[in-house]
Amino acid sequence: MNAVTMFFRATAAAAVLILAAADFARADHSPATQTEGQFESALVCKECHEDIYRNWRNSLHALSVSNPIFKTAYQRAYTETGGEAKKYCLRCHAPTVALTGEGVTCDFCHAVTKIDLAAKDHVFTVAPGKVKRSGLKNAVSPHHETRYSADFASSKLCAGCHAFVNRHGVQVGNTFAEWQKSPFAREGRQCQSCHMAEVPGKTANEGGRDTMHDHSLAHNLALMSDAVTAQIKKTAKSGKIMGVDVEVANIKAGHAIPTGTPRRKLVVEARSLDAHGNVIETKKAEYRKLIVNAEGEEISSDGDVFLNGARIMQDNRLAPGERRIEKFTFARRLDDVVSVAADVYFLYEPEVIQQIEMRIPFSGAQVNVR
Repeated sequence: MNAVTMFFRATAAAAVLILAAADFARADHSPATQTEGQFESALVCKECHEDIYRNWRNSLHALSVSNPIFKTAYQRAYTETGGEAKKYCLRCHAPTVALTGEGVTCDFCHAVTKIDLAAKDHVFTVAPGKVKRSGLKNAVSPHHETRYSADFASSKLCAGCHAFVNRHGVQVGNTFAEWQKSPFAREGRQCQSCHMAEVPGKTANEGGRDTMHDHSLAHNLALMSDAVTAQIKKTAKSGKIMGVDVEVANIKAGHAIPTGTPRRKLVVEARSLDAHGNVIETKKAEYRKLIVNAEGEEISSDGDVFLNGARIMQDNRLAPGERRIEKFTFARRLDDVVSVAADVYFLYEPEVIQQIEMRIPFSGAQVNVR
């Protein structure tokens, strides 16, 4: 690709982003029904709730509209739908549309007065203003009114965005439904039990409690690293083949693994090794939700899955509490095999817009100097 072609392609992409941003700023397709007042920036909340703000600002909620994975998917979806994608994407990724760049901000969640999961276009009713709602029954503040809401201690609060059914009726993102069928739901353990557990930090700069709910939503390696285990249960050589049984277990998550965006995968990998630890042969199994378009073709981008997914072709993900045996067969250099190893890992390969340098030569000159 020559420099001029790169320039025009990049210019076109930039134009799309500008149009998308303009629609973002004036979008009227929020899941909320604003009944009074205006939303406030998280920076206003920071003045009194500094620890909570610091905890939130690098969360997936805070970055829901600015992270490069979403921006790439949204640009593509916006282009392919002539702007229609804003109705489906921005209502959850940018619910307080007047505050561009803040994603799912403090004042949106704490302004929710009602959740109606049957109302697809307006799941949330919100009342931004002086009254802030939470799951604390005796909260007081010198700067605003407080009101207790049982929804803040319920998975229902999360369901408004984490139970996404697209325009074709396909349950693309069904984390809430996965939880509903889990032992966690039967035991009364809500999403917040894991994702907003109590952590060190002041709820308010002055007079607050010394612990606060985790507003980072606990999306970190520490939480994820031991959610799934892999154990080798059996190895057996028989003639020219060797069988290896690996047990994979979802021991910690209250939803399927992987959950959320369908293009995420869980991979179980088994390897045969020689006496020096060198890999002789590798076998893999993948757990995923495979969604296809109306023609039965696999969809390769995140935005397309949410907009154009027509049917779930396969869903072999690991359910909450599920234990599964994967059977692998090895046949290469069995006489050299002295051990086997197994791992399980999360795999996601999103499209991301990359920043590149574009240098376009126009003219030049050279002269001899005596």
